[in-house]
Amino acid sequence: MRISVTGANGLLGAHVVRALVTAGHDPVAVVRQGADLRGLNGLDVPLARADTRSRDNLRKALDGTEVVIHCAAVYSYTREESELVRANVDGTRSVVEAAADVGVRRMVLTSSSVTCGSSIGPQQVDETGRIGAEWVPPYFHTKQQQEEAATEAAQARGVELVTACPTVVLGGPDWRLVPSNAVVVRYLLDPTRTTFPGGCNVVAVGDAARGHVVLAERGIPGERYLLGGEDCSWRTVHSLISELTGTGGPHLTGSRDSAWLGASAAEALARLTSRPPLATRDEARTVGRWYWYTSRKATELGYTARSARATVAGALAWLVTSPHVPRLVREGLTLADEVYAAHELVASPLPASSPQPASGLPSSPLPSSP
Repeated sequence: MRISVTGANGLLGAHVVRALVTAGHDPVAVVRQGADLRGLNGLDVPLARADTRSRDNLRKALDGTEVVIHCAAVYSYTREESELVRANVDGTRSVVEAAADVGVRRMVLTSSSVTCGSSIGPQQVDETGRIGAEWVPPYFHTKQQQEEAATEAAQARGVELVTACPTVVLGGPDWRLVPSNAVVVRYLLDPTRTTFPGGCNVVAVGDAARGHVVLAERGIPGERYLLGGEDCSWRTVHSLISELTGTGGPHLTGSRDSAWLGASAAEALARLTSRPPLATRDEARTVGRWYWYTSRKATELGYTARSARATVAGALAWLVTSPHVPRLVREGLTLADEVYAAHELVASPLPASSPQPASGLPSSPLPSSP
């Protein structure tokens, strides 16, 4: 099938394009004008320029495709809610409308597992879950509103809508540091090796991308599908990072209040350095909740995902060769064999002299600053 992927230069979007190529489909990478395209390195696929605010450009970009996988969104805990609404809600509505205008029959929407809610204890939630009375960041609300806008527009225009709800997506390569990968980085940068109550479900970016292909091929219109991996407490996630990097820990267990204070300091430092914060107060306020989910529904369609250990090893294999982990920190790591084995070799031209990083792993194909 000829399938358009919006936000194709992002972490998940680029991996969806790769997964489509592997599955024998004919993807079209839809990106904004001036978008950073390093995530698409090595892919020989058609490129279409379009902004979700321009219906005319969207129609041109989506014309001639059978399916749209809509990955374009703003994933941030620092942007103003109005900006999140414009990108995640209004932009999605425009994509559905443009797709209907040119006769696209099906759309896979990339939402988020957070729209299925969370629990006060370690119990799984399925696709019937919803955000409850608990406080959630504006980003969570806009993802819920995104689903509602897409459903309404798709029903009105006769587009088959299938909704993908990936959990905490880890891995790379990517040209920036998204909040999910920042979870790993900030633990490596924390000399106290502090963990926190609560937990999450982690999924490798490649698995989540292949899940989108499964939904494009076999997802039932009108249904939501959780695309997750393994449920873990935060202590388990942090213990895996320590085991795979030889750092030891976790040594301390923080609280929501201590997480909030640490995030406040991170935001203050970010304002001084004009760099994105590694932690935010909005994230800290979710500490103690359990974001555990079952992907049984997607599994019945053929979706599979690797273990949490393999997922974290894959994320580390990319992160420790990226600029997101400072060299001083990288040199203090003793990487497990699983991390070396998980490193994906990406063809890239090398300069005449290209020294290897202290870890001994190949240089990152995406030499960018976070």
